[in-house]
Amino acid sequence: MVTTADDVVSLFASRGRAASELAQWRHRKPHVAERVMRHVSAAPYTLGSAEFAAFGFGHPLEEIRSEAAYREIEVRDWFPEFAMVHLFHFALERKGGLFSYAEFRDFCKTDEDGQGFSRQAQDKVRELVSSKGCTLEAAVNAMKWRVGNGYYSFLRELYLVARLREAGLDARIHPLADALFRVDAWCGRTTVEMYVANRTFKDGRDGRKPHPETYLGDQEAFSFVRLEMQAQHAFGKLHLPTGEEVGRCIAELRKSPGTGCM
Repeated sequence: MVTTADDVVSLFASRGRAASELAQWRHRKPHVAERVMRHVSAAPYTLGSAEFAAFGFGHPLEEIRSEAAYREIEVRDWFPEFAMVHLFHFALERKGGLFSYAEFRDFCKTDEDGQGFSRQAQDKVRELVSSKGCTLEAAVNAMKWRVGNGYYSFLRELYLVARLREAGLDARIHPLADALFRVDAWCGRTTVEMYVANRTFKDGRDGRKPHPETYLGDQEAFSFVRLEMQAQHAFGKLHLPTGEEVGRCIAELRKSPGTGCM
């Protein structure tokens, strides 16, 4: 089973704000759009949730603490040419399954667009040091925190898709839907948005990050489900949604009109 960018466009972006966002993005970033539009998601549907407990993901955050990393707001709000979720999806399909953080770094050394991402990250670090008065250690740590958290977030999305599919729901995922419309996954015409509660970014309807409704709310065909994870405080490990949190999401999806079942 596969999901293509054309599947995403026909479902989400045939009209309304989503169609406008898609057209603007393709005009603004033609190289990015060309690669994302030919991306096919297949590997996510081969994963089982049990794999996540046994896999060695590595320690992308090392000993860095959020209090230090978030002082560098320009890194927290830095947006490279390719969204990180694009590159994570590309790496997933190249590997054909779960990949460690070290394997992602290797991917960025061999993939042309991954190399570009690395150069942009290094340029941002140098900018913070040269023009913002930031120490090299602080700038590097902030960048590691940003990319490492993006990696963990991507893994949570893959885990959620696996859990939903194991529950008999036809959960889908694709980087075009994620990066452009903030749709972490979807089942039929019901979108799923997952996030860790954080008032700065997302917490209920607060926070600065947009929601799928922002782009799809003008199309009456869609329903929207949220999975809000409570913050977990064990350091240096992948935090996954709890069984209770996933269970509530599954129950909401089953009540939602238009949810696809396998």
